[in-house]
Amino acid sequence: MGRGEGVVLDTHMWIWFHKGDSRLPPELAREIERLKGTVALSSVSIWEALLAIQRGRIVSSLSPEVTVRSWLSQVPMRVIPLDLEIALLSRTLPFAHEDPADRFIAATAYHLRVPLATADSKLRALPWLTTLG
Repeated sequence: MGRGEGVVLDTHMWIWFHKGDSRLPPELAREIERLKGTVALSSVSIWEALLAIQRGRIVSSLSPEVTVRSWLSQVPMRVIPLDLEIALLSRTLPFAHEDPADRFIAATAYHLRVPLATADSKLRALPWLTTLG
């Protein structure tokens, strides 16, 4: 199978995009805008964002659920559910670390055959994973 169209955003890239964070590379912000409709998120990123808001690592005047729903309505993205194939890949692909969320997110991009937009050096170092950022 060939490479798919689009990109999967790592959780921090999705948050940085919505918060206007300067750590998001401008070329990636442009790529997200260009690829509208083919930008995807792992459902695990929804969970991670909710957790970050609940723990106060992301400040929002809205509830965590309303914040995440508003981000998804502002810039619609495909939310990819955790399924059998992604779960299997998360444990059979060679990873340098054990973070389950990272494993699910990277496995999602691999399964879709699209790059993962991430600043995470551990994920960027994986030889089997195509990355942007």
